[in-house]
Amino acid sequence: MRNVLAICFLLSTVAHGQSPCDQVPFVSRNGWGARPPTSITNLTSKPFSFYVIHHTYQPPNCYDDASCIERVKWIQDFHQKDRGWVDIGYHFLVGENGKVYEGRGWNRQGAHAPGWNNDAFGICIIGDFSTAAPNQAALSAVKLWIDCGIELGHVKKEHFIITHRQSQRPGYTECPGNGTIDAIKPWPRYCSYQNSGANLTQNQTQASVGRQFCLNELGSSATSSSFSSISFHSVLAIFLFVHYFIE
Repeated sequence: MRNVLAICFLLSTVAHGQSPCDQVPFVSRNGWGARPPTSITNLTSKPFSFYVIHHTYQPPNCYDDASCIERVKWIQDFHQKDRGWVDIGYHFLVGENGKVYEGRGWNRQGAHAPGWNNDAFGICIIGDFSTAAPNQAALSAVKLWIDCGIELGHVKKEHFIITHRQSQRPGYTECPGNGTIDAIKPWPRYCSYQNSGANLTQNQTQASVGRQFCLNELGSSATSSSFSSISFHSVLAIFLFVHYFIE
């Protein structure tokens, strides 16, 4: 009985001790050398119901920290200098090295999807995924970061995942590429909503229309995007612990 209780205690401790936020290598704005924004608009309507997934198309894919930081800096330059935006548009960017790079972060309004910038967090995978899917390191990081936002209270447990292409009228953009869309379609909270381009009524927003569609499609059950509560190393530790006491 004592061994059984010890095993139960270990299982409980491990299951509750693994935060998805701690399982993803995170690079802050200071860490990648971001310039300060020219102005800041704080988010006012959290927690959100949506994540919008993007790809950069250009610059190309990156697989190590140095090249990913170079890409993120290039994107900030492009958004601020060429497009005249106050900062890099995305809330977060993800490299195929499995790291998350802070863009505007959890508390500032983005510039990633017209009509959704005060209602959804934009996560951009660095690279061109028009045909090929992002690698597993990038996809795992995105899933864990989605769960991190929920754990921190920035996103509702009853959330939905769509892409940049779906958020806009048909033909507006191909982002995030067919490779990305094919990869994320099986995720539990992926929603097939497509902005029709129709005019909204006075009380509607793109997010409110999308949310109603997604509720009808997926229901209100809140499902994690990843099995992030117990890591591989934790499972291994449990196995060894149980094996030791059984033997």
